[in-house]
Amino acid sequence: MIFACLFLNNLEENNVWNKLKKNIALGIFIAVLGAVVGAIVWFLLWLMNLGIDFFWTWLPGKFNIPVYNLVICGVGGLLVGLLQTKFGPCPSELSEDMAAIKQGKRLPYDNLPVIAVCALVPLIFGGSLGPEAGLTGVIAGLCYWLADRFKYAYEEVEDLAQVGIAATLGVIFHAPLFGFVNQVEDEKGGQAIPKNSKILLYFIAIFAGFGVYILLSGLFGGGMGLGRFGHITIGRNELLAMLPLALVGALCGILYFYFAKGVKVVTAPLEKHKVFLGIIGGLVLGGVGMLLPFTMFAGEHQMGEMMEIWQTLPIWLLFLTGIVKLLMINICIGTGWRGGNIFPIIFSAVCIGYGFAALFPMVDATFCVAVVTAAVAGAIMRKPIAVVMLLIICFPVDAIIPMCVGAIIAASIPLPKRFRQMTDAQGE
Repeated sequence: MIFACLFLNNLEENNVWNKLKKNIALGIFIAVLGAVVGAIVWFLLWLMNLGIDFFWTWLPGKFNIPVYNLVICGVGGLLVGLLQTKFGPCPSELSEDMAAIKQGKRLPYDNLPVIAVCALVPLIFGGSLGPEAGLTGVIAGLCYWLADRFKYAYEEVEDLAQVGIAATLGVIFHAPLFGFVNQVEDEKGGQAIPKNSKILLYFIAIFAGFGVYILLSGLFGGGMGLGRFGHITIGRNELLAMLPLALVGALCGILYFYFAKGVKVVTAPLEKHKVFLGIIGGLVLGGVGMLLPFTMFAGEHQMGEMMEIWQTLPIWLLFLTGIVKLLMINICIGTGWRGGNIFPIIFSAVCIGYGFAALFPMVDATFCVAVVTAAVAGAIMRKPIAVVMLLIICFPVDAIIPMCVGAIIAASIPLPKRFRQMTDAQGE
C-alpha cells in the first residue's frame, strides 16, 4: 500500500513536471514566433518603403515624365492584373483567412513569397490600401509551417495562427492592445489553448514581435505608424458636439459600404478580364491622385503632413479628400488591387474630422478628429473596443471617452440588410 501511494505521488509529480515543461516549451515557441513575426513585418514594410521611394521620389526626380501618376499607376495595374491572372485572388482578405482558420481549415504555406509579392505591388504603386491583409496571410501560413515542425504545438495550430495574426496587427499598427482586442472581439472558434494561457500567449507573441520590430526599425529604419495628435480640450462646446459628430461619422462609415456595393456592381462584368480591370483601377487611382494627392497610398505618412497643413486647406477640399478616399479604397479592392483598409479608413476619417473642425472653429480640432475617426472606423469595423485600442496610440488619453462614444454609437447603428454580410469582411 505504501509503495502504491509513493508510485502514485511520483506519477503525479511527473505529470505536473511534464505539463510545466510543455507550457515552458510552448511559451518559448510563441516568443520565437512573435520575434519572427516582428522581423518579417519589418522586412516587408522596409521593402515597401524602398519601392515607394524609388517610384515616387527617385524616379520622378531623374526623369520628367508627363502625367507621371497615370503612367506609374497604369504599370502597377498591369502588374496587379498579371499577378491576379496567374495566382488568383491574392493576397486573401484578412476576413477570409480568419474564417478558414475558425472552420479548422489549414492555410497553405507553399506560396508565401507569392503572397508577399502580391501584397507589396499594390502598396508600392500607390494603392489606397494598408499592408495588414497580405502580411497576416504570410504570417498565418508561417504559423502552420512552424506548427508542422513542432509536435508540441500541433494541437494548438488553429490558435497559433490566430496568435500570429494578433502579433502581426499589433506590430503593424504599433498598438499591442489592438492586436489582442481585435482577436478577442472576434473570438468564436475553438479553445485548444486554455483561455488564461491563451491570453498570456497572445501578449508574449505581440510584445516579442513589437520588440524585434522596434529594434530593427531603430537600427535600419523603415516601418510605418500613425501620427500623434497633440493636446485635446473638452468643454461645453465639445460635449454638445459629441453626439452630432458621432452620428455624422457613422453615416460616413455606412457610406463606405454603399461605395463597396456600387464598385462591385460596376466591376462585375469585367471580373474575368483581370489585367484590363487592374489597369483601369490603376488609371483611376492615378487620375484621381493627380487631382487629390492625399487619396493615394495608405495614409499613415500623410497623416502627419495633414496635421500640419489642414488649416491652410479649403473646407470643401478636406471633406472631398476624406469621402473620395473611402471610394478609392473600394475601387482599388474592386479592381484587384487587394490589401487592407484600416490605415486609409483612419486617414479618410481624419480629413473629415478636420473638415468639421474648420467648419466649427469653436470646437476643439483634436476632439472633432477623435470622435469622427472613432465613429467612421466603428461603423466599418463593427468592433468598438478594438477601434479605441487602435486609436489611443494617436490621441491623448483624455480622448478615450469621446472615442468610446463615437465608436460605440457607430457600431450600434444597424446596417441595411444588404450590407450585413460585408461587415465580417471589414471587421477582421
